[in-house]
Formats: sequence, structure tokens, C-alpha cells
Amino acid sequence: MSLGNETLLGLYRKMLLVRSMEEKHDSLLKEGRIQLMSHFGTGQEAVAIGVTGPLTQQDHLFGTHRGVGEYIGKGMTAEDIWTEYMGKKTGLCKGKGTLHLCDRRLNIPGLVSSLGSDFSHAVGAALASKMQKTDQVTLYFVGEGTCNQGEAGPAMNMAALWKLPVVFAVCTNQFCELSYMHEHYPTTDVAPRAAGYGIPYDIVDGQDIETTYEAAEKAVEHARSGKGPYLVEYKTFRMALHFSGDPGGYVKPEDLEEWGKRDPIDLCQKKLFDRKILTPEDDEKLRKEVTQEVDEAVEAAFQAPDPTVEDLFEDVYAQKGVM
Repeated sequence: MSLGNETLLGLYRKMLLVRSMEEKHDSLLKEGRIQLMSHFGTGQEAVAIGVTGPLTQQDHLFGTHRGVGEYIGKGMTAEDIWTEYMGKKTGLCKGKGTLHLCDRRLNIPGLVSSLGSDFSHAVGAALASKMQKTDQVTLYFVGEGTCNQGEAGPAMNMAALWKLPVVFAVCTNQFCELSYMHEHYPTTDVAPRAAGYGIPYDIVDGQDIETTYEAAEKAVEHARSGKGPYLVEYKTFRMALHFSGDPGGYVKPEDLEEWGKRDPIDLCQKKLFDRKILTPEDDEKLRKEVTQEVDEAVEAAFQAPDPTVEDLFEDVYAQKGVM
């Protein structure tokens, strides 16, 4: 099954935007213009954009610290992200979240500081949706390393027991922080764990945007129709190091070379060329537009107002009558 031309082109543009955002972040760090560490998701763009593609604005998304992919996929703009990243008063959280992105308009709760502690948060959000009889689905986007955290099993158990509308999207990028997955797992796959709770699962190619989108679409529809949770594991590769300053001595050069041959952006570009949806000239123009969008967002963020000392005392206590 192939996606429609406009859908595929839109997903491609978002992948380009994600890559451009992270390249800009990297250059700003090296230039010393920002003091903001990085956890780039280079090479994982098809997973982040594909899994969020089928979501509606009202659906909940619990994201990760690995780049900006799923946040852009859900609808955040470059300027949304950069004003918050730079701690500006006009940021999504008035500059108080920075890397811990959050957007109430898009139903994206704030990113937790301890990975995996939000397994139960996602299940709780799905429980709320079921109790309130809304049509919302909660998508919990998580890495394979985080699936070893203590909350994973109990959260999946409760999601299955109560048939909650939650999708567990596991981005298996071969690394658990500073070491390979096989040093943490006795198996090559995470997804079969779901079977222990009676949760259906799929294991799919994370480099192909159509595959990632369609797998997410199937899982989201399953959850939305009242059939309970679903788990999808996406096989990909983290082309970036774990964080800015990571020496990276643990990464095998041959793995970088092999996975680099299946860069998700290159694969999507080929589809667009082969199907005559995009010409090389159109592609060059699109890439320039995306780069310009990111550059303008960064400059707008630099010019945005900084918080004041008084702002420190705002949002500390709930205001009466305000939810």
C-alpha cells in the first residue's frame, strides 16, 4: 500500500525540517551561541514522523528527549521549539521547560526528566480518555533502553487489563545510551514482551516512512476503536551520538556505514522521484525553504524577550478557577 502523493510529500518535508533543526542546533553549539545540550535523533526521522502522522490534535503524545522529530510530527513549529529551547518568555512554557518540550494546545504533556517514569502517565492519560468517553488515543513514544525501566511491565499490564486506548511505539535504535542494545537485552526484539499481557504487536522497518506511518495508523485505529493497547517496534539506527560531547568510541564504523546506506530521508526522496511527485529542482527548492524556516525561527527566538525576575514567581501555584 502506498500513501497519497500529498501525504508522502508532507511527511518528507517534516523529516527535512527535523534534520535541519538538529543540524542548526549542532552548528549553534559549536559556534558557542547557545548553551543547550543535544540528544539528536539523526537517522530516526521516519520513525518519529511516521508514528505521529496518524494522530489528531486531540490525541495525547508522550515524547522523548531524542531530538525534535515526534514534536514536529504532532504539529509544533520551528519557532515554537526554538523560543522554548532558548528559555524565552514567549516560549511554549514561557522558557521554563527548554529541552523538556510541552504543548497543551497539541496535548503534549511535558517531557519527564527520568526516562520511563512516564509509562504510567501515558496509561493514566488513556484511562482518563476512556472514563471521559472521548475519542482520544494516547501514543507513548519510547526507546528500547527505556523499556527496561521498572514501570514498563506494570503499565502495560494495566493498559491491557482495562483495554485502554494507548499505543506503545518503541523506537529501537540499537543503542541504550552509551552502549549497544545487545549489552542490555538477551533478545533482539522488545515487542514480544507485549504478548505476555495479551497486547498485539508488530515489528517493522523504521527506515521507510510509508511502513512506519501505516504501522502507526493500524495501531491507532485499533486503540481508538476500543480494542485496547497495541505495541509497534520500529527498527532503526541512531546515527548521532548520545549527547553533545559524547566521544562515541563505542560506535562501530561499519554499522554507521551500513545503516547510512538506508538513510530514511534518502529513501523517501527516491520514492518521490520515482513516482514523479518531486523533481530534483523541486527538492532543492524545498530544502532551501526548510533551511530558511529554521534560520528565521532561530533569529526570531534570539530576538524574543527574556523572562524577568518576577516571572520566576508565576505559575508556581494554581490560580483559583483556572485548570
